[in-house]
Amino acid sequence: TPSLNCGLTGCLIFGVHSILMQPLPDLVDKLSFFRRLERTWQLIEKEYVDSDLGLERASRISGVSKNHLNVLLRQTTGFTFYQILIRYRLSRAITMMESKNYSILEIVLENGFKSRNSFEKNFRGLIGTTPKKFRDNRDS
Repeated sequence: TPSLNCGLTGCLIFGVHSILMQPLPDLVDKLSFFRRLERTWQLIEKEYVDSDLGLERASRISGVSKNHLNVLLRQTTGFTFYQILIRYRLSRAITMMESKNYSILEIVLENGFKSRNSFEKNFRGLIGTTPKKFRDNRDS
């Protein structure tokens, strides 16, 4: 599975650099593509706490259809909008778990998950353990 370890902005900068030698019409198309993805990433960073944040709003912000946005994201990152959003929320949740003893409910509410169940299911699915076991391992 591809990762976002360079950050979307870093990937975009590298991508822009790699297309500088292409013909101008191609360059214009690609820069438009990157601006759309950058707007999507900025939306995630700014609005991830909103549990109603979804593909609909992201597609409006980016100026493309929901389906097209997911295609662009998948081609660039290997992930859909929702997969990126969940990973971002979980990374923020893990930071909270590591920095202070927030309750699971506080972490759920501060990171845009609709329920504790949703948080725990996504956490277990991507991290491979429960939030409680993760916290217990951190504390030992």
